Amino acid sequence: MTPSSTGAADTAANDDSVAPPRAAGPRLAVAIIDTDLHQLARQALLHSMQSMERQGLPFSEVLIFSDQPALWPGLPVIRIPTLRSISEYNLLVTRELARHLTADFVLVIQYDGFVLNADQFSPHFLHYDYIGAPWPNYDRHEVGNGGFSWRSKRLVQAVAQLDYADPTEAEDLFICRRMRETLEQQGCRFAPKAIAQHFSVEFPAVPFPTFGFHGIFHLPSVYRESPDFLVEHLSDRIIKSRSNYLLPGLQVVSPAAAQRLAQRLAALNAAAASASEPASASAAPPQG
Repeated sequence: MTPSSTGAADTAANDDSVAPPRAAGPRLAVAIIDTDLHQLARQALLHSMQSMERQGLPFSEVLIFSDQPALWPGLPVIRIPTLRSISEYNLLVTRELARHLTADFVLVIQYDGFVLNADQFSPHFLHYDYIGAPWPNYDRHEVGNGGFSWRSKRLVQAVAQLDYADPTEAEDLFICRRMRETLEQQGCRFAPKAIAQHFSVEFPAVPFPTFGFHGIFHLPSVYRESPDFLVEHLSDRIIKSRSNYLLPGLQVVSPAAAQRLAQRLAALNAAAASASEPASASAAPPQG
C-alpha cells in the first residue's frame, strides 16, 4: 500500500470539522530542520499541524530550524546557517534540538516524512521514548527511521550527552543501533516493531493505514492531488540526485508532472555538461 490521506495539499481551511482538544496530558512538539526544500518543508509542517489540530491534538511547541525565516510567516523560526552536509544535519538533531525542546515529546518531521493519517495517532505512542518506521534489513534493533520519528524529551537530552564522534553516521542509526543499549540502560524505551509499523511506513509497504510516513518515493502518492506543486518546489539538488525515486510514481498519478520533472532533470544535466566542456579552440594558446 502506498501512503493514503486526503492529500498533503489539502489544508484544514477546507475542513470545518475540528475535534475539541483532548484532556490535558503530555505536551507534544513538532520539529523540522530544512535549508533546501523550503516550500515542501513548510507544507509538511502545516499539513501535520492542521491534521493534528483537527484530531484535537494540537502541538504545544513548534521548532523550525531554517536559514530563511521570511519563508515561515507567522511561525517561530530558529535561524541556522545553510546546511552543507548530512553531518551538519545530524549534529543539529542530536545537539541543538535538546537546547530548545521543552515539551515532553517531539515529532521530528521532514519534507518527505510527516503526518499522513492523524486519526491513527495512538496513546500507546506515549509509552515509548523513540518510534520510527522499522528498517527491513535488520533482524534486531530494527526501530527505526528518524526522518519521521517520535522522541521523548528524556531521549533527546540523553542523546545530547553521548559521544557522537563520527557525525557522518546517520543520526538514527547512531541512536537506534549503535547506542540503543546505552540509552536503554538510562531508562529509554524503544517501541517494538508492531507499534513502529502502526506509527510510520517507509519500506516495504504495509496493508493498513499508518500515522505517518517517510521516503521521497512516497511523495507522488501523497501529493497526488497537486503533483505540479511537488515538482515545482523540488530543489535542483534533489532533482539531480533523487528523480529516479520520483518518476515512477509520478508516471502513475500524473504523466504530465512526470514529463515536467524529466524536462527539469534534462535541463540541469545539459547545463552541467556545458559547464564541464573544455575551452574552445579559439581560447587555446597560439601554436609554434
